[in-house]
This record gives sequence, C-alpha cells and structure tokens, in this order.
Amino acid sequence: MTETRFTHPEMEKLARLVNNFGILGSQLICRSRPDLGRNAQANLQNLKNSDQQLLKRVNQLARKSGDEGALRLIEDLERQPDDPMQSLSLARRCLLASAFLGHCIAAASRYPYAPSVIVSEQHRTLN
Repeated sequence: MTETRFTHPEMEKLARLVNNFGILGSQLICRSRPDLGRNAQANLQNLKNSDQQLLKRVNQLARKSGDEGALRLIEDLERQPDDPMQSLSLARRCLLASAFLGHCIAAASRYPYAPSVIVSEQHRTLN
C-alpha cells in the first residue's frame, strides 16, 4: 500500500491549489472578474514552476484513486477554451481537483499533532 506524507508547508500549498482552482473554475463559468482569473492562473503557474515534485506526487495519488490530477489540469488550463462546453468541462475538472485536494487537506486533521499527514487508500473516505 502506497502512503504519501505531506508536511505542513506542503498542506498549505495544497490549500493554495484548492483556492486557485476554485477561483479559476468559477471564472470559467461566470467571467465576472477576469482579473481574478488571471491572478489564479498566474498563481497556478507559479506553483507549477516552484513545486513540480509536490504536484507530481499529488498527481500520482490522484491517478491511483481515479481523481483529477492538479498538474495535468494546470497544463490544460494554459490553453483558453474555444467554446462554452470546453469552459464547462474545465470548470468541472477544477471542482473535481479541488475536492480531491480538499480531501488530502482534511485528512491532516486526523493527525493533529503529527509533523506530517498520511494519505493512503485506507483513509479514502469523504471528509
């Protein structure tokens, strides 16, 4: 059984991913604040460039559990969608990635005094 440990700083980066995917997903649907979408996109690119190893680990976990991977989604978000259906599909993927990352973060509450958190298939329940 594969386990991955996340440190507290890594958990904070996962929370930033959730936040930026949520903002970008909402802007793909309503487009009310394009500046927020641009900022979220820039933040995701910065995370991709500075934390490639963390994103690869999270992607591997997501792939094993059949969830949306953050790294691939960030890469797909680099291209502007051509039509409304593509926008909705990307927004849906943002929500799915946020849900998976949120689960990873919530799993940290199971180990409040530990320096890291273990996310494994054993703990694959909704929080």
